[in-house]
Amino acid sequence: MRFIVADWGTTRFRGYLIENETVLDEVSSNEGVSALQKGQHRDVFSRQCGRWLEAEPDAPVLLVGMVGSREGWVEAPYATCPAGPAEIAQALVPVDLENGRKGYIIPGLFCEPAPGTADVMRGEETLALGAGVENGLICSAGTHPKWIAMKDGRIERFATYMTGEMYGLLREHSMIGRPATEPEDPKGFDLGIDAAERNSGENRVGLLHLLFSARAAVVSRRMDSNLLAPYLSGLLTGDEINGALAQFGRPSSVTILAEPGRADLYVHALERHGIKAEIKVPQQALIAGLARIVRQHALG
Repeated sequence: MRFIVADWGTTRFRGYLIENETVLDEVSSNEGVSALQKGQHRDVFSRQCGRWLEAEPDAPVLLVGMVGSREGWVEAPYATCPAGPAEIAQALVPVDLENGRKGYIIPGLFCEPAPGTADVMRGEETLALGAGVENGLICSAGTHPKWIAMKDGRIERFATYMTGEMYGLLREHSMIGRPATEPEDPKGFDLGIDAAERNSGENRVGLLHLLFSARAAVVSRRMDSNLLAPYLSGLLTGDEINGALAQFGRPSSVTILAEPGRADLYVHALERHGIKAEIKVPQQALIAGLARIVRQHALG
């Protein structure tokens, strides 16, 4: 079975022509959701994927990611956890591709990971469904990492952390990251992980104090300035992992959805907790997840 996909994020558009779970052709551009105005999305999709629409008149069309947000083509209301491919397929939102053809936006998910809290995702639900994890914990690492609990092949609940965005803010827009210098010394990452691990129980002083302490250590010459940026990354990543393990328990293994580099940092940090990690390539997980959703719905 062939189908057409737009993985449409905030900054990037990626289109794929897929047969079963094999990519036959692909396109990409900088025409992410944040670069477009209302009414422009159909023209962008037609320009990028029009030749596939003509060549494959019966192929289902799926759109995933921020294309279903308030800033996207059409706002797709969130489905609610727990949810699997069937529930997500039932919540697909149609959009007009012209000439009687429709595409379908994958809705994303809402959940309450803990009493009094709310969380949402768009796109990561499809990655999780394609990660090959029936029961276990997934970390979709990125600017806003998502920790996702899977039960019987369905997304039971999840929690999002501001790790990547907070690092960017601290590094580029804060007095805390200002003293950092290059070339960076990667040993700082482990020092940050160490600090996050110590920040518990009777020794807990709080993340906010530890962040300022990092600046104080550099300006007082107790830490070399080229350690600072990796230290902040390690501190934030370690605090994220501490929070995730507190919410979801301590599994024997975690599946990491990320490209090499970022994924390796999580593998290293989890090893410090005695937890094994398996890396899955996001594109492969996305395509496998889309295939699961397509099989649940007669799209036309």
